[in-house]
Amino acid sequence: MQKDDFGAKFAASAPAKFNLSLAIVGKRGDMHDLDMITCPLEKMTDEALFCPCPENTIEIISAFDGFDEARFLSFFAPKYAAILSRFGETGKISLSMGVPLGAGLGGSSAGMVATIKAIQKFRRSKGIDDDIDDGFLLSLGSDVPAMYMGGMLRVQGVGDKLTRIDGEVPSVEVFIAEGGSSSADCYRLYDKMLAAGDIPSPPPPPETLKEALKQLRNDLSLPAEALNPNIRALRERLMSEGKRPVMSGSGSALVVIRD
Repeated sequence: MQKDDFGAKFAASAPAKFNLSLAIVGKRGDMHDLDMITCPLEKMTDEALFCPCPENTIEIISAFDGFDEARFLSFFAPKYAAILSRFGETGKISLSMGVPLGAGLGGSSAGMVATIKAIQKFRRSKGIDDDIDDGFLLSLGSDVPAMYMGGMLRVQGVGDKLTRIDGEVPSVEVFIAEGGSSSADCYRLYDKMLAAGDIPSPPPPPETLKEALKQLRNDLSLPAEALNPNIRALRERLMSEGKRPVMSGSGSALVVIRD
């Protein structure tokens, strides 16, 4: 790093994602094999500003209502350290958090993707164009490879198999139930419900945009609604208004496709 690099700032952003479908198709050890259709949600973004300097620090510039900064930092700090180590850099990252956490919209992953892209922008200014492998991205979180690639995707396995899907990203409205949702708790309850025969036998997972829009499937809906009744109440209200909501990720956001 050259002395003149200190004080320079490099910005990048990453949008939220939403699920048009989420099918659980198997399990490998503690990991669930998924088959999903995901889309970028451009109206919500996390923004990162990287400033190369000798000290590694994290600053939250702004965040959504109800943001728990201490809890987020305890999660994000080791991820940031791993990212800096991967690139061999040091510096300060300043984050503007626009994607809610615990909503199934990829909130923590968006912040990491924005951070990676801001550091890559800095390194390109030095003439270094980095390749970053999917294995490293996956080590940061199952949503990170897809959100790093961007666009509308079919995401399979544990987030390690990505295929672009043709078509226009649907216009959506997003509604978020109070109380949030824990992915780990949802998957644990799903396993218990499946073993007890409380999960209905589903059709084959959608492979195309057309099939996803027809099914609007999320296999985590039942456990998420059991854990957070506010999700069920929101879904029922939206359906009473003639809307067809689908839960994104492990919730608590519900997505309605605009006509």
